Amino acid sequence: MKKIQFSLDDYSAIMKSCLEAWNKADAELVASYYCDNLEYRDPTVPQGIVNKNDFIKYLQQIFSVWPQQKWILENVFPHNKKGSFSIDYDFRIANNTTSIQGRGIDRIEFSGDKVRLNHVYLNADNWKDWIKNELKRAPSVEDRNRLSK
Repeated sequence: MKKIQFSLDDYSAIMKSCLEAWNKADAELVASYYCDNLEYRDPTVPQGIVNKNDFIKYLQQIFSVWPQQKWILENVFPHNKKGSFSIDYDFRIANNTTSIQGRGIDRIEFSGDKVRLNHVYLNADNWKDWIKNELKRAPSVEDRNRLSK
């Protein structure tokens, strides 16, 4: 079977569409853009998530705490390795009591048309404190203790 070659425009369209899924705060839809054997890290889970089921649980928790999501892709920077990029974007996440906004940069690697690796770097210095405070207010969820460490 012949491997499909993706262009920069193809990858950019996938990444933009993926961010639109984040904007809908739909865990299953966001996860559909990722491989089953993904590697995902962000300031809340610096140790990483390496399978889709755990990723979906994590997203459900995050979206329950932060139901308002707005991610706007600004730039896509291709790396020398095919299917590997850095992106930068503006973001805003919020609930009825708190709003966090800023800029972020991600390192992304694809396997075909699915994200295999996504390391998220956000400029919000107080990220962990905000997350811990919001999780204390959130209804009890199975992964709450893991996320608040």
